[in-house]
Amino acid sequence: MESLCRVRMNWDNFRHNVRLLQREGKTLMPVIKADAYGHGAIRAAAELSGLGIDWVATGTLQEGAAVRESGFQGCIVALLGLNFDTGALRVARGKNVAPLIHNWEGLRFAASQNTEDAPMNIALKVDTGMGRLGFPLSDMETVSAFLTEHPTLSPLALLSHFSVADEPEEDAYTRRQAEIFSRAADILRRRFPDMRCSLGHTAGLLCHAEISGDLCRPGLSLYGYNPLFGTTREEKGRGLLPVMEVSAPLLSVHPLHAGESLGYGRAYIAPDERMVGWVGIGYADGYRRSPSPQTCMCVNGERVPVLGRVAMQMTCIDLTALSTAGRLPAPGDDVYVLGGPGNAVSAQDLAGWWNTIPYEVTCLLGKNRLNRP
Repeated sequence: MESLCRVRMNWDNFRHNVRLLQREGKTLMPVIKADAYGHGAIRAAAELSGLGIDWVATGTLQEGAAVRESGFQGCIVALLGLNFDTGALRVARGKNVAPLIHNWEGLRFAASQNTEDAPMNIALKVDTGMGRLGFPLSDMETVSAFLTEHPTLSPLALLSHFSVADEPEEDAYTRRQAEIFSRAADILRRRFPDMRCSLGHTAGLLCHAEISGDLCRPGLSLYGYNPLFGTTREEKGRGLLPVMEVSAPLLSVHPLHAGESLGYGRAYIAPDERMVGWVGIGYADGYRRSPSPQTCMCVNGERVPVLGRVAMQMTCIDLTALSTAGRLPAPGDDVYVLGGPGNAVSAQDLAGWWNTIPYEVTCLLGKNRLNRP
C-alpha cells in the first residue's frame, strides 16, 4: 500500500545501542524478527554484522532465509520453527537457518523429513515458566537421547524466555526460571557440550546477566527503548537512543469556528475559535483510530494535540497555539508522529496514549515502507 508517511531510520543510533549492550560482556543474538520490529531486518542484520555480531534471531524461516541471502554469514535462529512444512524444512536446510523446535511433533517431523547426510542445525526450547512454547524439563533426558539417535539434527542452542525479568518484584520467579533452564542445559550439554544457552532478553541482560545464559537476545533496546521504563531499575536502561522517525505531510490548514465539528461522529466540537490541520496519516498507516485525549504530534519541534477520530488516512491536529504565536505551518510541511526535532514524541509516549507497548508502536508504524532509507 502506498502511504504518504515517511519512515526514517537513524542507524547511527542503532549502532550506539548495540555497543551499549555489548558492554555487559555477553555474546548477543539480537532479535530482528517481524522485520526488526518494523525497522528493516536486512539493514539491521548488515549493521550487526559490521559490529562483529554473528548471531541473530528472526521470526519465520523465510525471514531468516532473506537475511541469509542478504549476505549475513553468522548463525540464524528462526523463533517460529518449522510449522510442519516440508518447504520450510528445505529452506532451513538450504539456507542454514536453525528452526526453533519446541515440542515432540516438531522434533519427530524434523527427524523424519531430514534425510540428508549432513546434519541440519536446530535450536531447542524448554518451557521454564512462560507457558507458551517449549519442552517440559521432565522431557529433557528423552530429548537428549532422541537427538543422539538422530545425528542428522544438530542442536545449536537451547533457548527459553523470561516472563517477568523486567519486574523487580518478581525476581523470585525469574530465579526459578533460571534454575529450570540451568537443569535443562546441564542435561543436554552432557551429550552436546558445544551447545549454546540463551535465556536472557534485554531485561535479563541488564538485570540478571549472571543467570541469563551465555547468549543473550536483546530486542526492544536495539531500537532505542528501555523495557525497564517505569520500574525501580529504569536507570539500568539509560542511554538508549530511538532509531525510528515517522512523519507525514500537512494536507490542509483552516479555521474551525466555535460550535463547528470535525470528523466522523462529530467527535470534536470547537468550544471557541480554533485553527486546525489535517495530516496524511491514519489507521491504515498504523496510527491508532481512538487515541487518548493526551495524544500529540509534533510540528516545528512543538507538540500539538490530536483532535477527534483518526480516519483511514488522515488525522486532525489543533494548530491554535502555533497560530496565536505566529508560527502557523503551511500545507506540505512535515508533521512528526514519532521522533523528529524539538519536543519529540517517543514510542513510549505513544504506547502510553494508546494503552499498549512500544513494540506494537514500532511494528505498526514501521510498516510504511515507502522511501524508507
